Amino acid sequence: MKLIKSDRTGNYSVRFKTMSGKTRTVSLETKNQKEAKSMAKKYELTESLIKQKKANRDVLTLMLADDDLTIAECISEWKEHSMVRCKSANTLYTQVTVLEKFANFNNIRKLSEITPDHIFNYINEKCDVNLNSRNQRLAAIRSMLNFAVAKCYILSDPSAGVRVDASRLSHKQKETRQRVPFTKEDYKKMVAHAPYFFKQAVMLGWWTGLRAVDVCKLEWDSWGEDHLNVWTEKTDTRVALPYDNPLIGGGVLRKTITEIEQNDSRYCFPEWAEVISDPNKRSRFSVYFTRFLNRMEIEGKSFHSFRHSFVSRVNKEDYNSSLEKIAKWVGHSRTETTKGYLHDAS
Repeated sequence: MKLIKSDRTGNYSVRFKTMSGKTRTVSLETKNQKEAKSMAKKYELTESLIKQKKANRDVLTLMLADDDLTIAECISEWKEHSMVRCKSANTLYTQVTVLEKFANFNNIRKLSEITPDHIFNYINEKCDVNLNSRNQRLAAIRSMLNFAVAKCYILSDPSAGVRVDASRLSHKQKETRQRVPFTKEDYKKMVAHAPYFFKQAVMLGWWTGLRAVDVCKLEWDSWGEDHLNVWTEKTDTRVALPYDNPLIGGGVLRKTITEIEQNDSRYCFPEWAEVISDPNKRSRFSVYFTRFLNRMEIEGKSFHSFRHSFVSRVNKEDYNSSLEKIAKWVGHSRTETTKGYLHDAS
């Protein structure tokens, strides 16, 4: 048995030989060496029994699995583990909700009761859920079960090999939702009629392409001398946007900061920073912004449409702007992702 540390993630894994003689590597989902060594002892004992030919699947299951552990307890541990790994609060909230619904859907309580059929039936439930959301369900379940295997709560991952059956879905369910960018006319109309905060949010969205969460949690310290510097919430990536670049408004951002009321020492918009940070409240932003768009008679768009507008506008207005530069401005690690935001700007 060998303990391995990943150069990419920093997590420890254990490598050992199975009963069939094949080498298996299992992630222990921890960066702590002491914890990894403790967890690896069970695998060391397992390999020893295999070499002595004294182990079979039932024996190993009894040794390694925790038959009394409930799904709720495992979710709680997995959630705490994910928080330490700095998984975003919104993603974590969504995945926990999925896991709780999964247990209720199948009416199961214990972790050891989960079977591939339970997972298959849930992710392929006959309903209007689209393909992307079904894959997200599977990802949440698989993340928790991988953690459970690493902790030796279960011997193997019942989600292995389970897939979403796309043949059961309609064309509409398979299609990716098409984002429609805002036009210049949309932008002018919104700026002219938006109330405080939403006016600043619209200007920031149009000229920077920042996500709603980054606008709501914008900090005073982000406003540098020459650049707006933001560590994005979703990918923890630093973006630096030059104030005086014509593509970033040519000074519009300098004007924007003077219009923001300083009611908090850290956040520019403290009330919205609190709302967007609470998974139970963050939908309020989308609700209020959608109502505003309805009043402006702008349909089929959301705040995320600003990112599409920004990428498309910059690409059209400056032929010298490489896709790599645009990707840096919006915090994309791959230009392939940025390409998905290109539309015919108007």
